[in-house]
Amino acid sequence: MRWLFLFLFILNLPAQVLQMGEASQGFVPLFNGRDFGRWEGDEQIWQIERDRMWASTDKMTGRKRSLALVHRGERYQDFELRMEVRLRNGRLKLWVQSEERTEGVMEGPSVEISEARKYLRANEWVEYKLLCQDGKMTVWVNGEKREEDLPATKQAGLLAFEVEAVPAMEVRLRTMRIRKIN
Repeated sequence: MRWLFLFLFILNLPAQVLQMGEASQGFVPLFNGRDFGRWEGDEQIWQIERDRMWASTDKMTGRKRSLALVHRGERYQDFELRMEVRLRNGRLKLWVQSEERTEGVMEGPSVEISEARKYLRANEWVEYKLLCQDGKMTVWVNGEKREEDLPATKQAGLLAFEVEAVPAMEVRLRTMRIRKIN
């Protein structure tokens, strides 16, 4: 009976913990797995379910603009971000070193995480890594370098995720962690 209890306990632990060795490398979780914490966005679009942040525009009507989830914690300049992403019928824009022009409207460097990229498949979890350093960004998906020398700035700014209201889509995020690079 004890083993069953222990197994069920472990099964329900939040997945927002750091992977082995990441704490010694300076990584910290960006999401606690329970609530939005330092993240701010439209909670009719962005939600939390079992250690994951997710957004769905399936039931939206009349909105034609993009919707952002902004991290109100630290501002980041040079950093490494690791997370797992799953998309359905859509794309996710990741804003880095950015500023908020008006509520939920970001300005600055960004990368697109999209099913249009041949290395991402609908409804499949992928490991996504972004290195932002010295005014350039590099992207790895499932351990393979996919894009490099994407433009960034040398200024610290906000992190944000943005989804499009149309077409109806869904994005899920988990195990988000980040480390500053000095």
